[in-house]
Order: sequence, then C-alpha cells, then structure tokens
Amino acid sequence: MQSALRFSIILALSTTTVAQSENISHTSKSPPLDPLQSVMLRFSLSEQEVLPLLNKLDSVGQQVNWLSYVFSPRRTLLVIDMQNDFITGSLNVADAEEIVNPIAELIKKEMWNQVIYSQDWHPKDHISFFSNVDLRPLDETWLSEHPGNVSMFEEVVFKRYPPYAQVLWPDHCVQGSQGAEFHSNITTPKQTKVIQKGTNPMIDSYSAFFDNTGIKFSGSTGLRELVKGSTEVVVVGLAMDYCVGFTSLHSLELGYPTTILRDMTRPVNKHTGEDMMGQVMREGGQVSTWNRWQNEMDDWERAKEVAEFLIQNASVIERYSLVMIASVLALILM
Repeated sequence: MQSALRFSIILALSTTTVAQSENISHTSKSPPLDPLQSVMLRFSLSEQEVLPLLNKLDSVGQQVNWLSYVFSPRRTLLVIDMQNDFITGSLNVADAEEIVNPIAELIKKEMWNQVIYSQDWHPKDHISFFSNVDLRPLDETWLSEHPGNVSMFEEVVFKRYPPYAQVLWPDHCVQGSQGAEFHSNITTPKQTKVIQKGTNPMIDSYSAFFDNTGIKFSGSTGLRELVKGSTEVVVVGLAMDYCVGFTSLHSLELGYPTTILRDMTRPVNKHTGEDMMGQVMREGGQVSTWNRWQNEMDDWERAKEVAEFLIQNASVIERYSLVMIASVLALILM
C-alpha cells in the first residue's frame, strides 16, 4: 500500500512537471496505481518474474522512473545536423541523402513528445576550419613531433592550457550560409526546437549538449534543459562517428536511456563509425534500427534493459530528479 501510494504521489508530481513545462508535451495516460499488478498484466508475467526487478529499482530510487518509461513514456527525438553542407555540400557524408526522407517521415510520428534539431552554426573564423589554421599558434611539442605541412582532415593540437586537439575540416555550416541551412526536405513541425552548436570560434562542439573541451558540462547549448523529463532519447542524423555519437554519449552520461537508429545515420568513416557504435553500447546505449526499435517498444526484454541502465546510473538520475521535483513544488506553491 505504501509503495503504491508513494508511486501515485510522485507520478502526480512528475505529471504536473510535464504538463506545466514548455519542454515536453505530455499526452500519455497515467499508469494504474498498483505497480506490481500493472507490470504483471502489461507483460503477462508472474509475480516471481516482476517483483525482484521492482524491488531492485525501488532500492535505488528508480522504480517510478522505470514505471514512467513503461506506462507513460515521454520520448525525445534528436535530429542531428541534417544540414546542406553535410549532405551535398563542402563536408558531405557518403550516402547522407539516403537518410533524408526516412528522417523526414520519422519526425512526423506521433510517438514523440518532442523533436529537437541541432544545427552546426560556425563563425567564419572557427577553429575547426583548415583555412583558419594559421590564425592561432599550434602547440610546440606537437609541432616538434609532426614536422612538415599541416593537411586537411589532420588532427592538430593548438597552443593553450591545456593543449587543445582539433581535426581540421573544410569550411562548413558558416552562420547565415546556405550550407548551414537544413535540407529542404527536413521540415520543422510545430513545437520543434532548434539548438545551435559550434558558435564559439575557439572551440568545436561535436555533441549537441556540450563542447569539445572535455570539461564536464562545458559550453552547454541548452539541450540538457530541454530533454529534462524524457524517459528515452532517440538519436538520428549526421554524422554517426562524430556528432551523433558524441551527443548519444552525453545523453547517456546525463542518465537517459538512449538509442541510436543506425539506419538513420551515416559515418564520415566506416571504421570510426563502428568504433563509435561500440563505445555507445559499452556505455549502456542501444544501437538499433527503426523497425527493430519500434517492434521492441513494448517488449519485456527491452524494459528490463532500461531497468538495468537506470539502476546502474541511479546516482546521476537522482540529482536531476531532485531538481525536477523542486521545480514542481515551486510551481505548485506559486
């Protein structure tokens, strides 16, 4: 009885947060008040199959988050850098055009509580451009170990503290240019949000969450705040081995069950793409396809995988849950 009561109270707080937040619209029905019976009925399981998992989740404070994933999902779709320069322009990714129409259709699906686009948005003097390599001094130690001319697509190290490593790319996605615009087939439905990254001329940002300094939460784009309340994050777009991959790693680091749909992304390099997929899976993320992912949405094995992820990342999730509940209480008391 106490467990069910606590579940209903926290669920009410969670629903209030979502309903009053501008970040995520909430249209899902609330789950029944008895967690054990509800899960048993949903997946046609016995008490012995369900109770140990619920107890384990409860012991780390993640039972409500998992029940929300199962009964009241709030899914966020991140569409990464579907811009002209990455598709047909100066830094085009091989076969990128193949995923434009599938992603355009994916965006329209009603399962998403929100769709968020990232947009590379570089100033002309950006540090990642090969054309700007002479604007800033390179690290002396790196230069001594790499004699000769610097080449396009080479990773160099710029002089600063600490030294800053950067791959040199062709000029791309320059602010206000046609190459920085989204592909014409990628529409932005109502309530869609766009976050821009790579706006600091001194630092690149592969992830749609943070910059490339490696300092925790450095250069936040605001995406961290937009995904609060999500029960799952799904990532598509360009490129698999860079912006899609690093965005997914940061999403996992923030405690969100995260899936890359590999049939809706393409790599700059096949080998580094596979390496990145391996890294995402080692960090607890899922790499799937659209058909497989949607077929597993109501699957018990997938639900158990999410439970294990939440248990392993309980300390991270708890910090964000406390912030969320505090926000709800502030709204209630207003």
